Amino acid sequence: MIIKHKDEDITRLVTKIEWSGSRLQAARCLSFDMVQDLRDPNLPNHPIDNGETVYGYDEENNLQFQGNVFRVEKDVQASKVTIRAFDNLYILSKSKTTRKFTDMKAEDITRAVCSEMGIKTGNIISTGEPVSFIATRKSGYQIILMAYTEAAKKTKKKYAPVMNGDKLDVIEKGTLIEKYEANGYNNVLNGRYSESIEDMVNKIMVTDQNGNVTSYQSKDDQIKKYSMIQDVYKSSPNANAQQEIEAMFKGPDRSGVVECLGDYRIKAPYSIKVQEQLFKGQFWIKSDSHTFEGGTHMMKLELEFENIMTEEEADTSG
Repeated sequence: MIIKHKDEDITRLVTKIEWSGSRLQAARCLSFDMVQDLRDPNLPNHPIDNGETVYGYDEENNLQFQGNVFRVEKDVQASKVTIRAFDNLYILSKSKTTRKFTDMKAEDITRAVCSEMGIKTGNIISTGEPVSFIATRKSGYQIILMAYTEAAKKTKKKYAPVMNGDKLDVIEKGTLIEKYEANGYNNVLNGRYSESIEDMVNKIMVTDQNGNVTSYQSKDDQIKKYSMIQDVYKSSPNANAQQEIEAMFKGPDRSGVVECLGDYRIKAPYSIKVQEQLFKGQFWIKSDSHTFEGGTHMMKLELEFENIMTEEEADTSG
């Protein structure tokens, strides 16, 4: 990765780069170590301060990251400065507001919030579905998730906000990266797989407000395979009972990690095809960490076995 600051290529001073993102975190992060020693007159001095913008480009000079510096660490003895920058989703995740939205589409809510917080917008996916909710002291990122969580209940699709340079895009979450496959013959160096049923719930006892049993719901295929593990749902007025019951079920917790040769396209919240000894098929990237060191680009991917949208429930009672 090529690192630039104030239109100057400073890659020659950089010894290690980590570029990472996750479905569970709003912003992508760019962290790098840079040589700096004011005692050495032969060593170029390129100071970088908090709040300044840094850029990451691939070898074809395509912009992969643009963000502001939020942390500077200096180690005099090691002649090293560590810089940590986040893209503008970080600003949206930290800046809060209070708004009431009535019959507004998620895409229009996103543009309104970004306008208030000074963030440019790019390709914002259209849902066509009006939603209404109250956001009280919520971050811009939370509000966008609220809007698309409500819209997703109607469209049955999944969505994710991502930064493209200095502009916010909202994409369909889990979009497959075409013409890429992680496999042990070409690019996978290591793979790990785990499955746990420690938190499984496969049967729900449903009661009324007084604790009287009214019904049972179960996942019979899981009970047959793993044995029965039961929880209790107590009904309450105005609740979406079936939706809440479904949320209580928990199947096997499966996860996979692959370590591969690096590819700039491969990042959360997209999906990839994997052809490995331990798992095969389409998997969704939960988190990615790309490292650049010694002229080598490597990546570590945490994979999910289903397409999970990061949701934020909204207050729709008003």
